[in-house]
Amino acid sequence: MRNRLRETCEAEANGISTESAAEIRRLEDSLLAAAVAAEQTIALRRQIEKRKSDMAELVKEATPLPNEPTEPVLKVREFRDTNGQLWRAWPVTPGQARPGRTAQRYLGEFHKGWICFEALESSARRRLPGQPTDWIELKEPDLCQLLQQAINAPERKRRAEGADRPSSPPVN
Repeated sequence: MRNRLRETCEAEANGISTESAAEIRRLEDSLLAAAVAAEQTIALRRQIEKRKSDMAELVKEATPLPNEPTEPVLKVREFRDTNGQLWRAWPVTPGQARPGRTAQRYLGEFHKGWICFEALESSARRRLPGQPTDWIELKEPDLCQLLQQAINAPERKRRAEGADRPSSPPVN
């Protein structure tokens, strides 16, 4: 590029018309703009290819092995506490945060998920940060201990009269 510019300047000094030199400068400007656009295109293609490979990895990780069940295993438990109140418990895993934001910033100790407890005979609700890996296998007394450790959550808004409770846990 520098050589062409020097040649253009020398040509101007040697009597080549300024119109020819101006045309050469315009051509060089066009070539420079094309080179910049090509570099941007290559950078974008690399980003697209990286995203595609990242997505392929996620799909590969999410693809069940031949011996794994293809249906999701629902991890919902119903149990009675020490007072005889019936509770339903299920795990909640937050979605991914938007780029540049961390889930921990907004969810604090709940950023890796929580167990939601909902009383079936009242409007009481509780949340326990974290999800012990074996919580679904725990016996009722151990579940009651987790319930005692959980913090109170806002009550669910009242349903219209006559509406039945859902058969599956609500989305939190």
